[in-house]
Amino acid sequence: VNEPTVEYKMLDKKKKIGYIQISQFEEVTYDQFTKALDDLKKQGMKAVIFDVRSNPGGLYETVCKMLDEILPEGNLVSTKDKYGNEEKQTSDSKCLDMPMVVLQNKDSASASEIFAGAIQDFNAGKIVGTQSFGKGIVQTILPLSDGSAVKLTVQDYYTPSGKNIHGKGITPDVEAELEENATSDTQLEKAKET
Repeated sequence: VNEPTVEYKMLDKKKKIGYIQISQFEEVTYDQFTKALDDLKKQGMKAVIFDVRSNPGGLYETVCKMLDEILPEGNLVSTKDKYGNEEKQTSDSKCLDMPMVVLQNKDSASASEIFAGAIQDFNAGKIVGTQSFGKGIVQTILPLSDGSAVKLTVQDYYTPSGKNIHGKGITPDVEAELEENATSDTQLEKAKET
């Protein structure tokens, strides 16, 4: 059984703020994500919060397809290999025309950072939370004949504005810490205000 990688709800019935939590970017995530968007739109969503806190990443193809759904025409992300060969992933003009906020933390990595970085660089939404992890590389797993495998870094990736976030991470537009013993989700409250 596929674990749901996307959970969603309408956070504020009056202001119509939708909330979509993405726990990782797997093959099933794209369909779950578009279903969440469609359902929240039917409920009259006027703004959306995407929560990628502690999302370690996942499939590069999946995050690109998801960004294509919500961002206007343009370059979503580009990758370069060690020979300098560059590949760009682009989106079409169909987009989600409403205020967006991405919630991230220090454990938001890899595909989560592609997601947040593209939304930030398109000026399509604000990033709330803390500095992200800083994994700006694409890796592939190469199985060996003895049954073991090696993980190879094959490409670096760059956000639409050409930033490589490896070792640096994505800087939030609005800094918000989650207090250790907080009784409420202070970062989410901040995202709602944003």
